Amino acid sequence: MRVLSVVLVLVLSVCSGTLGVQVQVGDSSFPLEAVKQLKELMDLDNYVSPHLAETSVAAVCANPLLPQVFQPVCRAKGTGIVFSRLVYIITPSDPCEICANPSCFGCL
Repeated sequence: MRVLSVVLVLVLSVCSGTLGVQVQVGDSSFPLEAVKQLKELMDLDNYVSPHLAETSVAAVCANPLLPQVFQPVCRAKGTGIVFSRLVYIITPSDPCEICANPSCFGCL
């Protein structure tokens, strides 16, 4: 029984460590999973400009699928810049890394 409780504590600590990945922009930090969801929302509507237009920001902020952690950002100034920086941080710089370029060696 004691071994089971030790294993359970180890599993929970490993899981909580992986869930705690944060992406930081300025003084704010956001969970990695929330930033991935933001990127998906922005990619759906082709919001890839480094400085999002106000209408694009409004559309992203009005989307019900936007994680709640971004609501304070939506109410503040510079929302488009914050969103763009977050997405830029988690986007690989090497297109071969995500097989976006079919001429990359090793991409399927």
